[in-house]
Amino acid sequence: MLLLKNRKIRQKIIRLRKRGQIYYPVYDIIVTFKDNRNRGRYIEKLGFFNPNFSERLFLINSYRLAFWISRGAFINTTVKKYLVKFLVK
Repeated sequence: MLLLKNRKIRQKIIRLRKRGQIYYPVYDIIVTFKDNRNRGRYIEKLGFFNPNFSERLFLINSYRLAFWISRGAFINTTVKKYLVKFLVK
């Protein structure tokens, strides 16, 4: 938990960050502060998601994901949807 000068608490969130080329996106799964921009600074990269293959490639470090969740990081709804789709079977 990080306090700013005006006593606001900065929340951590696990979200997707878009990179790649036009018509060929690749997404990084990152941990960042909620008020940071999507393409801005991030704390840690947990994995990536590539939707361009016939079998979508989804790779994530589950130990670090569990660590950040235990530290109070929230999961974005899109990341949560992909976690349910690819990891929980």
